Amino acid sequence: MKFHMFFEAPLLAAFAFSAPVFAMQNDEPVIRQMEQTWLQASMHRDRDTLEALLDDSYREVTPSGVTRTKSDVLSAPPLPAGSTQTLQNVAVHVDGDRAVAVGEDHFMAPNGQSAVFAFKDDFVRRDGQWRIVGSWMSRK
Repeated sequence: MKFHMFFEAPLLAAFAFSAPVFAMQNDEPVIRQMEQTWLQASMHRDRDTLEALLDDSYREVTPSGVTRTKSDVLSAPPLPAGSTQTLQNVAVHVDGDRAVAVGEDHFMAPNGQSAVFAFKDDFVRRDGQWRIVGSWMSRK
């Protein structure tokens, strides 16, 4: 029995110390997928999905400098029909139970006008689930 513990203890310790690295590697795709889900939910006014993604403490700073809450976002009017958005140059950094995504949101209105917005989104893991707690956008 002691012989097995001699070999198992270092193996268990190796897994214990590697778990955060493994978790971070698996969390990055989750955050990226959340960004895409959020974009689609916003475009289609999917309030249930937005409700699930945004934390109750959510705060957003719009390109015009206006601060909005989760409630403000959920009650906002929809984007013009036929408009599109795509995310580009998205980088994700995970640090334990916090993550940040930065990138560009390319918006195209139905009339052909376009705009590019830089964004930074803050995520927190609570009770094993990632939630979006803050956003900042600026027109490029």
